[in-house]
Amino acid sequence: MSNNDFGDGEFDGLGEDFSGSSSNLPVREIYGSPENIEREGSPIQRSEDDAPIRYYFYPTWRSQFLNLCGFFVLCILTVVVSKYVPALVVAGSLFSLGDTTYYLHLPVVVLLPGAMLGKILINIYDAKYIIDDHGVEAQIGLVSLTLRQPRLRWEDIRGVEPNQTIWERLLGIGSVLIGSAMTQDVEIIMSGVANPRAVQLLIGGERDRRLRQLQSSGAQLRQAVTSE
Repeated sequence: MSNNDFGDGEFDGLGEDFSGSSSNLPVREIYGSPENIEREGSPIQRSEDDAPIRYYFYPTWRSQFLNLCGFFVLCILTVVVSKYVPALVVAGSLFSLGDTTYYLHLPVVVLLPGAMLGKILINIYDAKYIIDDHGVEAQIGLVSLTLRQPRLRWEDIRGVEPNQTIWERLLGIGSVLIGSAMTQDVEIIMSGVANPRAVQLLIGGERDRRLRQLQSSGAQLRQAVTSE
């Protein structure tokens, strides 16, 4: 597995809260496009420079390509069915305002494309993925009744790999599987994100950076104890 390293940095504390930055400065949230990742660099390094950043990701609209096609087909069918099957159209006067009367003309089958559009929006905005100087967090169920927020510190990540079907490779999307060293299982799945290879390189590079920091800190501690 190839990893991308954005630079070297010194260890800056082990016992920090995952949800915050190592500095007291406000954290900037940046969309995790490959261009932004290349320009802004490493969240760990930026936190050491007192310029904390946090990358965020949502499933892309391209991940809903088939559902979008289904939505447009249902819209066309709604128009056609409403034209040739008048019984499926609820029509009548609603109310009068002065000399003006307002009428209702509602095709019942419009509920079908409406339900499909709702499904698309839920699939896109129900999950948010965050990468910062502490690790990776997934927020699953943002518009659902149940909210899950699995998260992994950099030192607890066992492996990272992209997962793409042939169709997803054509669309430039895919999933990123993040394994936990504690359970030996896939703990977080970043589904439907754009350019999963770039996301894999970012996570792998940040994990390796944190491990080097831990090794350097441990070596310095042993040297200090030995010298005493």
